[in-house]
Amino acid sequence: MLAGIGVMLAYSGDWERGCALAERGAQLNPRHPGWYWFPLFYNAYRKGDYRDAVTIGLRFNMPGFFAAHAAMAAAYGQLGEREAARKSLNEVLRLAPAYALSARERTAKWFAPELVEHLIDGLRKAGLEIASEQSSAPG
Repeated sequence: MLAGIGVMLAYSGDWERGCALAERGAQLNPRHPGWYWFPLFYNAYRKGDYRDAVTIGLRFNMPGFFAAHAAMAAAYGQLGEREAARKSLNEVLRLAPAYALSARERTAKWFAPELVEHLIDGLRKAGLEIASEQSSAPG
């Protein structure tokens, strides 16, 4: 419960408290699921600490979850690590073939607009072709 509340607090903007709760949940349950690490990953990413984000993301251990690979692709993209970004992106597209069409919408369900665009930037740097916000709007 602590980690779940931590995720929601972090994603709603209270990053410090949310990350602390997620970390506490991980301490209480050493066999916790990999998603406990997501708020810490995104907190590092939003601060521009992409190396730390990758270090945290390596703990996800969620090979069948496209969002784990998308997060890593964005961080590797920001670091300019093309080969690692490509590998992560290939996994995203294997698990969610139409991800490029829904990346912005999927991330916007969880994050503030500035973090959404920051993640989209990382995904583009990883090699994912994503339409600009203006051209993806219905019209």
